[in-house]
Amino acid sequence: MQQDRQLELILIELISSRICHDLVGPVGAVNAGAELMDEAGGTDDEALALMRRSGQEAQRRLQLFRMAYGRAGNSVDASTLHKTVTQAYEADGKVTLVWTDYRGIDAVTGRVVLNMIMMAREALPFGGEISVQHDSEKKIRVVAQGKRAAIRPEIEKVLSGPVDPQELDPRNIQGFFARNLAEKMGRTLAVEAKENSVTLIYV
Repeated sequence: MQQDRQLELILIELISSRICHDLVGPVGAVNAGAELMDEAGGTDDEALALMRRSGQEAQRRLQLFRMAYGRAGNSVDASTLHKTVTQAYEADGKVTLVWTDYRGIDAVTGRVVLNMIMMAREALPFGGEISVQHDSEKKIRVVAQGKRAAIRPEIEKVLSGPVDPQELDPRNIQGFFARNLAEKMGRTLAVEAKENSVTLIYV
């Protein structure tokens, strides 16, 4: 019991660190825009545009985190989840998301897929395409294709086998979290890597 509580605390701390890390950029840009306006001594269209873009980016990221990590994701239908993640990546402009067969999946599976999509995005440093594919055996594949597509070794490690909680950090916590969501459904996650392509598989 004590070990379970320690792991829960580690998860809370690391997920919080991950969220804060990803929000520092857009929130910092809002502050930079405010400083530009202050230096200009009034309204500055360029600064306002920067603040608007950055505020919208922070909002999109928070929505993704809320559904991927928070309990709110357990009550969100597949259409809402699909709309949220599609809008986020359209605004990103560096990645194209193709996910047409999303209707009918349950909320927990949707959260697993969302985490898989987010890991796939991290595997595309130069952008590319992410496609979500369903097959007749109920496997779900999230395929990331692009220049130098690669999943980080620490993510692959937490997806493939037992992990000492002390080895968890903000860089691999999403993989560990997604794996535990999958196991909650009696399923597993696997990774296949090829040149310029990474596939995450929900089996």
